[in-house]
Order: sequence, then C-alpha cells, then structure tokens
Amino acid sequence: MVAVIILLVYGTWNAQRPVVRSYEVTLDRKTSNIETLRIAAVSDIHLGWIVGIDRLQQMVDTVNQLEPDLVLLVGDIVDEGVDLETEAKMPEVLRGLQPPLGTFAVLGNHEYISGQAETVVGFIDQKVVRVLRDETVAIQDAFYLVGRDDRSRHRFDGQPRLPLDEVLADIDKARLPIILMDHEPSGLQEADSAGIDLQFSGHTHLGQLFPNNYITNLIYEQDWGYLHKDHMQLIVSSGYGTWGPPIRIGNRPEIVLVTVHLSDYKS
Repeated sequence: MVAVIILLVYGTWNAQRPVVRSYEVTLDRKTSNIETLRIAAVSDIHLGWIVGIDRLQQMVDTVNQLEPDLVLLVGDIVDEGVDLETEAKMPEVLRGLQPPLGTFAVLGNHEYISGQAETVVGFIDQKVVRVLRDETVAIQDAFYLVGRDDRSRHRFDGQPRLPLDEVLADIDKARLPIILMDHEPSGLQEADSAGIDLQFSGHTHLGQLFPNNYITNLIYEQDWGYLHKDHMQLIVSSGYGTWGPPIRIGNRPEIVLVTVHLSDYKS
C-alpha cells in the first residue's frame, strides 16, 4: 500500500513538470528565404478541470522563452470537462504567444468528444490562433503548413475529413517543403505518399500510465518520438496535459522544439 501511494504521489508530481524535448531535422525541398526554422509544438493540453488556466499560462511562458519562429498546437487543446468560463479565458492566455510566423492549431478527438469543436474554433480562430481544418497555407513563400481535421470527426458530426491528396490539390508540392499537423499519428503511408516532408502528431500520451505504452506501441507505427519513414519525417509528442487521472508514470509531459534546417536554402 505504501508503495502504491508513493507511486501515485510521484505520478502526480511528474505530470505537472513538463520538459522541453528538442529535435533537429533537415528538409531537402527548396525554399526561398528561410534557412533555419524553429518550431515549438504542443499537443494534448486537455484544458479543463484538471489542467487549468494556470498550466496553460505556464505553457505559454515556457514556449516564449524558447523564442520559436512558429507555434503549433497539435489537437486536444480542451478536454470534455472544460467549462465555458475557463474556455472564455483561453484566448487571452494564448494571445501571449507571439511567434513571428504565427500560431496555428488543429482539432483533436477530444474537441469533438466534448462537443466543443465549434466553440473552440469560435473562441480562438483568426483572433488568436488560426485553426486549420483540412486546409493548407503558404508561410512567407517559404513552406506550406497543412492542418488536417481529426480522423474521428465523422463519428460525432457525420462529416468525414478530406483525403490528404484533396487537401493538397491546389499547391505545387515540388516547390516548397510541406509541414503537416495531424493530431493522431495514423495513416503515415498516406502522408508519405502525398509528399509530406515533416509531420507533427500527438494523441498517444505515450500511454500516460505504464505499462499502457506497450499498447500504444502496438497500435501505432510510431507512438512517440522521431521516425524517418521513406521520404517523410515524423515527430510524435507525448503531450502536455493528462486525460483522466492527473498522473503520468513511465513518461514525461513535454513541449517539443524542432530546429528545421532547409538544406536547399537560397539567399
């Protein structure tokens, strides 16, 4: 019993102490005016009754200290337990993120489970964070950023997300690097075949509680960390918050910082 109590206390303490996980990748596609790009990516915040506004503010403060060029929020920004008062405070906190190239987000399964998908978009989209829902944007004519709607959407509102080739139909895939946000790290072959250079995902929490990581490892080709798959590179985050019990055992919450080198940079 004492050992169980110690483990639970440790897991609770651990869940509230995120680390910054750093990666460096090189993309071989041509770009016109950026040589190095610093991207801060945060997934699975799960803002709600456990992860509150104070934790969200801590995340913003940590990200700002990293001085990224671009910030990505990779789904499950809110949890199903979020109340409207907390959600209403979210834009003001997120407005503290001031990367020069902007802050972008995609939705995850918990935005749909909570029934808050449209509310989240209404609170933050355009005003604070641009939410990409099967959309592509060109950033400073240097790279494309793609955001996919969550693959679970059809189960909640009957609307399936678009095939990735359709999302990319109007861009010149041979001209600029393509960076993708997709909350769940599934369909990797589709992304690789479509010409994605770098994908950011979350969702898995790396199991959150040991030994659940063995389950996520069986479900996903890559449930955490870095994968170089044929043409594409993938980074899966263990996430910032928690779902269910506010405990992490066997993994750490994290903020991801990726330094992207564009090898064919032209001054």
